[in-house]
Amino acid sequence: MTDSLSRAERARLPLARDVAELVAEENGVCTRSIAMRVVDTQTGASRVVEIPCGATLESACKPCARRSRQLRMVQCREGWHLESEPVAEPDPPSEHQKWLIGWRAYAQEQRERAEREGIAEGGDVAFWDATIADVDAEISASGVRGNVLDGAGVGERRTRSTRRRQDTPDLPRRAMSDTTLGRTFMTPEGKTFRPSMFITLSLIFNLCAVVGRSW
Repeated sequence: MTDSLSRAERARLPLARDVAELVAEENGVCTRSIAMRVVDTQTGASRVVEIPCGATLESACKPCARRSRQLRMVQCREGWHLESEPVAEPDPPSEHQKWLIGWRAYAQEQRERAEREGIAEGGDVAFWDATIADVDAEISASGVRGNVLDGAGVGERRTRSTRRRQDTPDLPRRAMSDTTLGRTFMTPEGKTFRPSMFITLSLIFNLCAVVGRSW
């Protein structure tokens, strides 16, 4: 079809690559994806997976830059730049949650009594096991964290040795503070800045040094 068009008419036709990039930008897909090879350690099979470039400038990749901007907005909204410690007190349990915990305790008591009385496997013990599993699922679905039997009926905790060699010097240790807020720095003008607001220029300095040596 394009063979019958003149050169000027063909020049006005959109390029396929430009159309593909436009469609990708409209759908929030990275236009400069990076191909990485992933190897399965079990079977040894490998495949190529494309990951977003993660650019923060729209001149490089608009979808990734917009995604990074939205991520920073969410971080600020969730309190990444708070000036005071957040309150993390749990909400009081509801009546339904307290009823479920009570029913869970009753089922556990009946299960232990059935096991203590020596009822054959597959009888009441299996029934109460299934009941306890259902109640645990309902407790989790109701919005209760953790397990009511945390630490109960569990064997010794598995630990790994982290002892260091005696002939090596001790590593320097930084004093820990019970806080989730980062350090703040005061300028002579009285402005307060946090490390998360700084810009790292080490890469730029390294590039300048490499360029300077090459010249």
